[in-house]
Amino acid sequence: MATFVLSPLDDHGHVNPTFGIARTLRSRGHRVVYCGIPDLETLVEPEGFEFLPVLEELCPKGFQAEMLARASELRGLKLLRFLREVQRHEDRYHAAVLAGAFDKPFALLRPDLLLCDVLLPEPPLAAYGAGVPCLLLNTTLPLRQEAGQPPLTSPLVPDEGAVSRVRLRLAWWRATYRHRLGRWFRSRSVTHLLRLARHHGFPRERLDFDGITIKPWGPELVLCPREFAELTPARGKPRGEYLYAGPSVDLERQEPDFPWERLRDGRPLVLAYLGTLPYVTDLDARLFRAVRDAAARRPDWQFVLGVGRKLDPAAFDASAPNVIAVRRAPVVSLLRRATAMITHGGFNSVKECISLEVPMVVLPIQYDQPGISARVVRHGLGVRASPASVTAETLLSLLDEVVTVPRYRESLRRFRARFEAAERERPAADVIEDFLHPSRPAALSAGAPSPSSVPTARALP
Repeated sequence: MATFVLSPLDDHGHVNPTFGIARTLRSRGHRVVYCGIPDLETLVEPEGFEFLPVLEELCPKGFQAEMLARASELRGLKLLRFLREVQRHEDRYHAAVLAGAFDKPFALLRPDLLLCDVLLPEPPLAAYGAGVPCLLLNTTLPLRQEAGQPPLTSPLVPDEGAVSRVRLRLAWWRATYRHRLGRWFRSRSVTHLLRLARHHGFPRERLDFDGITIKPWGPELVLCPREFAELTPARGKPRGEYLYAGPSVDLERQEPDFPWERLRDGRPLVLAYLGTLPYVTDLDARLFRAVRDAAARRPDWQFVLGVGRKLDPAAFDASAPNVIAVRRAPVVSLLRRATAMITHGGFNSVKECISLEVPMVVLPIQYDQPGISARVVRHGLGVRASPASVTAETLLSLLDEVVTVPRYRESLRRFRARFEAAERERPAADVIEDFLHPSRPAALSAGAPSPSSVPTARALP
């Protein structure tokens, strides 16, 4: 049996999709070890998996939450001093990684495969140096620039017209110019990755600077059927290698407590949840206020607000008799009872809504959320609105549409069936085991062929 090291980003949205995969691999006799900074252990421990920490001294447990809290409170010169402190910490982090911080799991565990989050470019380079194959784990959708597909940072739903093609080029320029400028002018992050690649013998030409993030070239495991990921039919050979698998929606994970006694049977339930990542704007607070005001106008409905770690639930809880606000909501359990969901468009939330046939009102705030919202609209799974212009009246109008118009439920039913078929036909654990087959080249292992010589993985029909 094989030993797998999983290195997801230490956030619920990146860790939750791995649990079902990890359980399946473990049930088949494989050893599964999560590896990352200590904050990751807090997310993994309740599920009973092994955990190996790295960078414990630089990033002790709670370090990131503390830094984010400090950043949100500072202004002016104090904020500038804090940013210089962050920069010095980043320098120490880079030095520790170059000194071998990510070599630890390969020396101790001698794994057969590294499953690494596509947003973490350093562990795959260390794996390459150790001769360990790596499969990039994509918990969203492809981040590389592909023909006909807009970047995930763009809300564009393209068509075949000339105007759409121009908008597509502009969207990619906006999404990638920082990385390209960083490569030309040797930004700190680019210089760090080039040094690390040279240290581990990783070919410089196999670092991808043309997508939304900087990362090594290599096969990516994408956790959804291909037809959901693509806004337009694929044109030509893709630049990346994408192994499309089942959606890996974990509907059995451990969830936080909730005051279920406050819910009243027989009333429509709306779940408002904007994810777990800290926001770079104050839009989330304004959006929750709009939801609270909408709830006051619909006393015969119920609204549950999962406000996250940045906001105080007490500012919203019981602001109207039909409003329940909590810091962390049991999203899956609530979706089983929900009439609709107001969501930021995080990929996991969207997949959970599809799996439980809950229509969506999407308010994309940042990161990949505009691109995910474009797919919700294209596939008829819900509606979206610009979060900057949302009011209580807007929300009620959008909720009425997704709740009363039958085509949204029909589209959700169709995609749920497709998701279930994909999970049966090509579960992610099968893709991972096939990747380890001796006849399958490992594109990120030492001495592996270049991306152009690696055949594109077959997609689900």
